[in-house]
Amino acid sequence: MNYRFSELSVLEYANFENNHPQGNFVQSAEQKSLLEKRGENAALVGLKDDTGKVVAGALVTWAKVKLGNLFSIERGPLLDYSNEQLIKAFISGLTVFSKKRDGLFIRIRPNIAYAKYTERGKLIGDKNTTFVEKLNSLAADHQLPQIGFSTSSEPEWQFVKDLTEVDPEHVVKSYNRQAKYHLNKNKQFCIKLRKIGRDELPAFKRITQQTADRLHYHDKSLDFYETLFDTYGKKAKFIFAEINFKEYSESIEKDLNDIQKKLTEIAGADYHNISDLSDFSASAKRHLSEGIKTETALQKRLQEAKKMHQEAKHDIVLVSVALFVIENQEVVYLYSGSDEKYEHLFAPYEIQDTMITEAVKERIPLYNFYGVSGKFDGSDGVLGFKTHFNGYTREMVGSFDFPVQKTKYYFYRLFKKILHRQ
Repeated sequence: MNYRFSELSVLEYANFENNHPQGNFVQSAEQKSLLEKRGENAALVGLKDDTGKVVAGALVTWAKVKLGNLFSIERGPLLDYSNEQLIKAFISGLTVFSKKRDGLFIRIRPNIAYAKYTERGKLIGDKNTTFVEKLNSLAADHQLPQIGFSTSSEPEWQFVKDLTEVDPEHVVKSYNRQAKYHLNKNKQFCIKLRKIGRDELPAFKRITQQTADRLHYHDKSLDFYETLFDTYGKKAKFIFAEINFKEYSESIEKDLNDIQKKLTEIAGADYHNISDLSDFSASAKRHLSEGIKTETALQKRLQEAKKMHQEAKHDIVLVSVALFVIENQEVVYLYSGSDEKYEHLFAPYEIQDTMITEAVKERIPLYNFYGVSGKFDGSDGVLGFKTHFNGYTREMVGSFDFPVQKTKYYFYRLFKKILHRQ
């Protein structure tokens, strides 16, 4: 089989990426548009076979480094890695493409897992050493992921949930007990979710910035969120979780009235002042005791709800936000934030449950909670939350470097080593 390397049209590439099993938003045509709007160099490239069918593809970007340009493919290229001829043809074609643009070397980070781990860090199955060895035989340098969160590339440690066997009618059953507990508690708060419009992005940014400041990490700019909103269109879902304090208080008052009515039916209107329970059956005594406890709890909740309403000074308040990118192959939980004052409402659990349920109904095979640190010692609170929905951590295969200008690349690596020692 002969292959021809070339740039691909947006339509050609989008059709290929949308249907490729390794397809992902970082390798999408929309991502190219987003990067170009941010002033970055990007191109859609691929291989076609003798029939003109696209059999490999990638979104490639390039940026200046010492001695030339670094050409990068994040979570790609998209191709059949069991076909060594295909790999060689793609790298060869990309090398020629890069050389014409002063390429120093090519760095790829395939969308392939190296290892999978349980929530406690126990290895699931075998490590994907065969894949690494195959690319190592073609590449100048390979780096497995480092432990910790990355700020320079897409996360190399990810927590994902396989949805292929999840029953659409019983999604919650696939979660662990912590998620089930918090979702059950969440029902009482009348939290409502909705997809937002572009004009509401400043409010989205306000919550994500508050969260970033609290947890000491760098948030994306409002311009970034606006550009992503414009570029990804229906593939991007910006979600608001809100509480309506009037509805919440009315819901509590209804429950309170219902329990008080039941208590009155059991023991009369003066049920609080009954001292002699000898005329009551054991069942009535139990219901009376449990009912009074429920009444007390509801009265306390009503007071708290009214206090929160008064402090908020608004009937409807934004408590949590999240951004998801939806592809045929996976739903990615990309960014989020919560108002610290309302963390006890467990809104993030409802957001995740809603999106997981939607993904299952749309028959999307994977739910990607995205970045975790790769630490399993209990120090990663992000991992702790995500494991409540059950899944596994995957360590990606890392990066592979292919030299374009071999002599210059040798000096580039030597220079980097000297700087690292200093």
